[in-house]
Amino acid sequence: MLKRNGKLGITLLVTALMTSILAACGGNSNNASSQEPAGSPSAGASVSASPSASPSKEPVEMVLATFNAWGESEGLKSAIAAYEESTGNTVRVDVYPDDQFINILKTKMSTNDAPDLFMANAGDGMIPFSFLEPLQGPWVDKTLDSVKLFTAKDGVAYEAYAFPLGYFGAIYNKKVFEKAGVKVPMMNYAELMDGLKKIQGTGVTPIFIPGKDSWTYQMLQAVGGVYSVTDEDAAKMAKNETKPSEMPGFMQFAERMNSLVPYTNKDHLSLLIADGYQGLLDGKYGMTVLGDWLYDDLAKLDAEKVKDLGFMPFTMDDSKISAVVNLSGRALGVPLNSKHKQEAKDLVNYLMEPDHFNLLVKPVQGAAPYKDYDTEKSVWQEEMDGYIAQTGMPVTLDVIRQRFPTFPLGTDAGKPFLDIFNGKDIKKAFDDWYTDYAQYNRTVQTPGW
Repeated sequence: MLKRNGKLGITLLVTALMTSILAACGGNSNNASSQEPAGSPSAGASVSASPSASPSKEPVEMVLATFNAWGESEGLKSAIAAYEESTGNTVRVDVYPDDQFINILKTKMSTNDAPDLFMANAGDGMIPFSFLEPLQGPWVDKTLDSVKLFTAKDGVAYEAYAFPLGYFGAIYNKKVFEKAGVKVPMMNYAELMDGLKKIQGTGVTPIFIPGKDSWTYQMLQAVGGVYSVTDEDAAKMAKNETKPSEMPGFMQFAERMNSLVPYTNKDHLSLLIADGYQGLLDGKYGMTVLGDWLYDDLAKLDAEKVKDLGFMPFTMDDSKISAVVNLSGRALGVPLNSKHKQEAKDLVNYLMEPDHFNLLVKPVQGAAPYKDYDTEKSVWQEEMDGYIAQTGMPVTLDVIRQRFPTFPLGTDAGKPFLDIFNGKDIKKAFDDWYTDYAQYNRTVQTPGW
């Protein structure tokens, strides 16, 4: 899935959803789904030098390329300042438009104009690992297995995950749910539909969808459709042995997504995420399906009313539900044609040391992607942890990363869900999607295509 500055967009999650959500989740948030933390530049002064940051004989200037929103992160600025003070090297941060950066980066690496290192969305599906230098350092063995799925291949690390872990799910107004008599979490599709009807009966719009940020429609599938695709069907789809319109799970999910239309805001096509903040706080809307990165924005808007908001898992399956971890955050990589390879690798190792990692991500909250690293969690993340403990529900990735971790899903994996939600024939929408990702996979020469 999908930067709140929005414009990335939960295309979140492998090609389009990843680029969308990824870039879409950025902003001044204190939660791990956020991508534009705001920290204190002076914090770097207290971070001591480390072996991985030993000064070079001759100082060099490196170039770090990243999304426009991420380049403004005060955590990144503070960590780089500490590194520069420790080594004498300098790091220039080059930023690019959020919706163009990945393509620009690929072009630069293909034309021998690569930056020394980059910060982009994690995964081989974003920047092919064949373009990257292998990475080594103490942090590699401490990387969580779920993170290694997207930062390593065949036991070799190619990226360093540079963000805490947050959750995707439903932000809900506790007072609205209490007044309607709806218990949380809603554990299946039947409970969801019953809850929506009860909430609507109180005069409240049950679901807010900010459709002007078009990737937000795919959040419904990314989070609510984790079980809409089996591993077997996903494997067949990746081998071009079946199409989405031939997969019962995809078709059923699309039909159920359409059943939500009467319970959503009628002006969804014209509204941005921020347009729903006050409505969520005031109880005009019952819930929205996005991520915990929005907590900080809402708290800044109203520190008291934000206490009325909670965060819960969301499913549209008959019996299965999971807590969906957001792995759409930042990762560092070093191109094969980096002009200062060793210094870039040393910088990555410096930033991945526990103290420096906390400085890099500050003030973002979330679980650590590395074993034995101490990080802080937000109130919403703690609530989700409580549901996990209470129900025993599993923790999974979103449907795209869970079922299609490396398969390219075209130029815009979210478009079929936007089209379906806005009235396009389901089969037609999925077949158009197939045409797009088939052409894309032929272009990038995916095996079997």
